[in-house]
Amino acid sequence: MPYDVRGQWQVIQTSGHTVNMLVPAEDPDGSFDGATAQEHYSGTGTISDARASDGEVVFLISWSNGARGRYSGHFDFQGRLTGVCHDEAHPSAVASWFAKRGANDLFGQLV
Repeated sequence: MPYDVRGQWQVIQTSGHTVNMLVPAEDPDGSFDGATAQEHYSGTGTISDARASDGEVVFLISWSNGARGRYSGHFDFQGRLTGVCHDEAHPSAVASWFAKRGANDLFGQLV
């Protein structure tokens, strides 16, 4: 059963960027295309190629400034989400990240 990534949460990157995510819906198979993102320097973004599973999450953000960021992450046994991302035009531009969600930063399974 995939983790539930619906709602508002943040991706805090080691590059100093903070991405505000809004995932209004998630399909039973864990896909969540059509979600949106916002970041101070990159602008607004559309999320595609997005899916959460019982152990990981992947998504692509196409930013209004033309950049495209590929994100992949893993859920630990408690439901914390951490990962890495890179700019598709500059694959050597890599950053680690963690997700911040609510008071405890934990994700639960989709029910």
